[in-house]
Amino acid sequence: MFNKELFAKKLSSVEPYAVDTGIYKARLDANESFIALPEYIREKISAALSSFDYNRYPDPNATKLKKAFCDYYGLKAENVGVGNGSDEIISLLMNCFLDTGSCVLTFTPDFSMYAFYAGLAGMKVVSCPKKADFSIDFDAALKAVKENDVKMVIFSNPCNPTGRIEKKADIQKLANACPDTIFVVDEAYMDFASVKNTESFLNETENYSNIVVLKTLSKALGAASLRLGFIVADKAFADMFFAVKSPYNVNGVSQVIGEILLREKDFLDECTEKLTDSAQKLRREIIEKGLGSPYETYTNFVFYTDPDAEKKQKHLKENGVLIRKFGIDGGALRITAGNEEENKAVVELLQKS
Repeated sequence: MFNKELFAKKLSSVEPYAVDTGIYKARLDANESFIALPEYIREKISAALSSFDYNRYPDPNATKLKKAFCDYYGLKAENVGVGNGSDEIISLLMNCFLDTGSCVLTFTPDFSMYAFYAGLAGMKVVSCPKKADFSIDFDAALKAVKENDVKMVIFSNPCNPTGRIEKKADIQKLANACPDTIFVVDEAYMDFASVKNTESFLNETENYSNIVVLKTLSKALGAASLRLGFIVADKAFADMFFAVKSPYNVNGVSQVIGEILLREKDFLDECTEKLTDSAQKLRREIIEKGLGSPYETYTNFVFYTDPDAEKKQKHLKENGVLIRKFGIDGGALRITAGNEEENKAVVELLQKS
């Protein structure tokens, strides 16, 4: 048996991220898109890959992919970096943009991997509890940054798992009050938000030296399997990201497929609308049938506290539907919006649980 004492001490309590790989009628636990690619896009992908040079390393700049991303969102290539999913980008931010032992501020509840990667990088992690309505307490956050000499603040907006959104003005005020702190705003779900044009920093990062935005193809753009993430920042930050990433960090196949998808703006806009509508309909139906009180959502999922969350999650799982439960406020459920049939199955099973 391998001697565990040979591992770094920071690995002593590390557990693998739990992913249920079972077969289910409906997987509504990972906030994926329920929309499959149409045949005409699959044909474009097949044609592009038929002449693909598998024997060559991929473009280290992801030039064509980056241009397609910038064209889709109206950005400049000099402000964008590409990663092997947002996870790689978050890991690089923790390991390369901060000195070992620096303090990182996260919020509770929020995406658990922020604290995981920070701890793995040898950072001190301070968690700031959110208010009773799951909004960020910006006064408490400012106090925590000052008292702990926080070098990085990272959070999702809209939030995973609560679906809430924070106002840009509040984030801007905090960032301006802490000019020596990097603020990482993960906008993975911002495409779903009806207020995205007013609350997103995506098109303004070049005006801030300490605010960066994370984006992904895994949610609204429906390409979770490609593992494509993007960081949007001012030019100096983006240049440094390019300097510290692995030379060939994004594989060539993902670059090709990602570029093709990002050129299908009408299709992607339609998908985003369908996913958003599905989440809103699911939320309304859960409320109307008295099954729970989901919070207003700006994402493709619904979230609400429920003291019987564990029992209900187990009941749905036993009947072929996978959702997520959290130990928040005595129990909470997060249900990804599915297609009409999947949402119907969820509601019916919740009624029987």
